[in-house]
Amino acid sequence: MHPLLYRRPLILCASASAITSAIARSATTSTESGGTTRRCVQAIRSSHWSSRPYQTKRTFAASAIMANTRVPRFSAGVDEPALTRALEHLLISAEHGGRWALIPGGEGLERSFKFKTFAKTWDFMTAVSLQCKLKNHHPEWSNVYNTTYIRWTTHNPKGLSTKDVELATICDNLAKDFGEITEETTGSDSCALKQVADSAVTNAGDCCGPRK
Repeated sequence: MHPLLYRRPLILCASASAITSAIARSATTSTESGGTTRRCVQAIRSSHWSSRPYQTKRTFAASAIMANTRVPRFSAGVDEPALTRALEHLLISAEHGGRWALIPGGEGLERSFKFKTFAKTWDFMTAVSLQCKLKNHHPEWSNVYNTTYIRWTTHNPKGLSTKDVELATICDNLAKDFGEITEETTGSDSCALKQVADSAVTNAGDCCGPRK
């Protein structure tokens, strides 16, 4: 039986080409079984370590799927490293005190804001709308009494943009000024507000297309 058959765990870590070449080399020196085995194992280990970057990336992706984490999908042309750093202070998952979450698909940010009264909520929304005018950008949002759901995403080019991250940060600061109640909203309330926003988006026109 060939010596390599006793090295099954190592073979599984090597590429097919490395295994084939190792077998070929061992066949030319079959009389030196001990040395052949060591050389083949070294060749396979070398192939294993050379493929580590690919394996690490694949393992990271698999871990992200198992942990049900969402990865941001940025708009074309943005400074992705800078936005990634800015997101660390916004996202709940980053554990830096942020309260925003990536939407399914990673193309935007979402969260709900709750205030003591409807008047406070309306003042907050008015302040946000003024910032939207300055930034030439708008949210997808909905409001019921003292709670407002906000989703920041960019439609053209599609994805998470610099304006989305900047306005999400502005919303956090404005919410503090207007006395946001930081207790968690119930899942049913948040879901209902999302559905209202989704319905509005479906019925709205092409907000990011060329003006006619």
